[in-house]
Amino acid sequence: MDSRLRRTYFRLIYKRTFRYLSVTAALSLIIGALYDSSLYTVYAFSALGACMVCWGWFTYLIATGLRLPGLEFRRKKKKVPFVHRKDKNKRPHRPSFRMDSEDFDDDLTAATVVDEEIFTKKQQDFARAISRGICGGILFVVSFFIPLS
Repeated sequence: MDSRLRRTYFRLIYKRTFRYLSVTAALSLIIGALYDSSLYTVYAFSALGACMVCWGWFTYLIATGLRLPGLEFRRKKKKVPFVHRKDKNKRPHRPSFRMDSEDFDDDLTAATVVDEEIFTKKQQDFARAISRGICGGILFVVSFFIPLS
């Protein structure tokens, strides 16, 4: 892997790690606010950290070729974007709030996000496993620094 591709790969891991971290931290803070105690916030951070590490480990196992009977997932086929469809004049028959980004002609997501298609399926799975493990580790460390009141 050359340096430009390696930088893009680290950027992919970084993006996924902080996406997972923001969702799990928000969920932990909501749980702590509902119970009105920092003790439950620490429990939520620790439990979600353990879940993320476990999820990363199972992702790693699946990426290395281990097939567990309960972890067989079928991936959906990707839809063809609106730009590349043959019949552009035919409008989809559903309200606009039910449409995906593939249904509109002004889709700029390819220019704004890290392009994952340049990596192989195995590299993408390893990036997911690494980012989930890092996120779980960060949640564990953060749970040690929350003061209990």
